[in-house]
Amino acid sequence: MLGVAATAAAAVVIVFALGAFGSSSGAGPFRAALGPTPSAPGASGEATLVKTSSGWRIELDARGLPRLDGGRFYEAWLRNAAGVLVPVGTFNDGRKVILWAGVPPTEFQAFTITRERADGNQASSGERVLIGTVTERR
Repeated sequence: MLGVAATAAAAVVIVFALGAFGSSSGAGPFRAALGPTPSAPGASGEATLVKTSSGWRIELDARGLPRLDGGRFYEAWLRNAAGVLVPVGTFNDGRKVILWAGVPPTEFQAFTITRERADGNQASSGERVLIGTVTERR
């Protein structure tokens, strides 16, 4: 009888561990390979998205984008299948950038970077310089 109870307790621990530590999809890490657009034909990059207790930490390394200053900057976005665009951060130089997202890459899989201007308009300029799709790293 003691052996059955121990086996049942072990099974509960295993089920809890699988749920807590995310052996299933949705926990990441996720990756996005970013390709150029006509606005920045020599640019490329990659992003890694990792779930944290605060949201999704995005480590971005973009190459071939000139530094922007003087009220100009880059902005990263995640978009879902319905076209809802969520900003995940801004930067001036694409090397070793940390961004944060409050939406999951399982639902917001399109990753884009746009060129922006500090003009009071919070909407995307639509001037995409890098584009990619977020996929789960296996």
